[in-house]
Amino acid sequence: MTEQDPKDSLLQTIATLEAKLDFVLDSILVKPDKSKYMTAQEIQKEYGISHRTVLNRSNFRPGHKKYIPSFQTGPRRKYFERNVIERLFKQNE
Repeated sequence: MTEQDPKDSLLQTIATLEAKLDFVLDSILVKPDKSKYMTAQEIQKEYGISHRTVLNRSNFRPGHKKYIPSFQTGPRRKYFERNVIERLFKQNE
């Protein structure tokens, strides 16, 4: 049996780590689908309700009657599902 060269083993390890890092970065940097999700500012433009109201209601507990579900990508940006927002505002009309 031939022994594997340590340099080749190291290069294989580096290639594996690079592939894993690329996968992680791609998943972190992915942007939400604009047709399915909207920001609080987009809700304000489309429905006329203050974006601060929307953001404040997304901070309530999920059981609260005024809670608006959201998810956050990155440290500051919250996204809301378009169909949930449409359903909430159609109930109030």
